[in-house]
Amino acid sequence: MCALDLGERRIGVAMTDASGAFVAMRQVVTRRGGTRDADALTGILDASPGATLVIGLPLNTDGSESSQAVRNRRWAARLLEGRSEPVVWRDESLTTQAARRDGAGDADVDARAAEILLLDYLRSQTTC
Repeated sequence: MCALDLGERRIGVAMTDASGAFVAMRQVVTRRGGTRDADALTGILDASPGATLVIGLPLNTDGSESSQAVRNRRWAARLLEGRSEPVVWRDESLTTQAARRDGAGDADVDARAAEILLLDYLRSQTTC
């Protein structure tokens, strides 16, 4: 699995190991626009073909989609055109704040937010 935290300036990436037992920040992609962003992420996605993608969706406090959420959906649709990875959209409203509380600095806050997003998703899939 791979999680993407799509920020306006940076994209945070986190991944699991093959079993999904270990989650780690992978990297931060500094946004440079258009195809350069897509090329950077395509390389990451190609390294784990078929992996489920958990993509952050910033929601408003009432649960409706923010304007940034609409942009995230459009951007991800262009990135994933022709790809077969399943996509899970997950509310990411508080992940950046949680990453900062955990001590993440500017350089890695987006990757830590992606890690939190992925951990949250994996926890939601665990049944007792």
